[in-house]
Amino acid sequence: LRVDGKPDCTLVLPADEEYLNAVKAYLDIDVFADAKLRDIRFKVPYIGELIRDTDCSVVEDYNDFAEALEGTWQKDGMLLTYAAVLEAEKPETLHRALELLQNLDNYQRIVDTYGYGQQRLQEMLGLDDEAIYKLDGYMDFEEYGFDCMENDHVIETEFGRLRRLDPPFQKQT
Repeated sequence: LRVDGKPDCTLVLPADEEYLNAVKAYLDIDVFADAKLRDIRFKVPYIGELIRDTDCSVVEDYNDFAEALEGTWQKDGMLLTYAAVLEAEKPETLHRALELLQNLDNYQRIVDTYGYGQQRLQEMLGLDDEAIYKLDGYMDFEEYGFDCMENDHVIETEFGRLRRLDPPFQKQT
């Protein structure tokens, strides 16, 4: 953060009210709108690059976003899923990036085609793991997975294949 006549101040988010108030007192401002955001960095570099072009300049909004992002760290693979979502959806605002983060259950990052074929067959026919195990060797789950990805309009991102559940992505040509 930058305020004329003061040294730049680094603000680490997410932050509680006490910390935010201490930063405002240090900068001798009443609201963060009186300061300029000079630079924004995220713990995960690719996340920052995927939302860097947003039009947000409100510290409180960045704090809300950082708080929501912190919850994603604890979930295995969710940061990569979120990076894939950002690349696919290309949010133009921080608010939209936050909405996508809060709606990650609507997306599935596909790690392997074989497993995806098994999962989709289970969903479609209501099969349990034992039934899928018995079908192994009789069915080409990988080829079925490729067919399902095409029908599900799965898209390829730098961070892996991504399926949007509702509504599905538009068919790629």
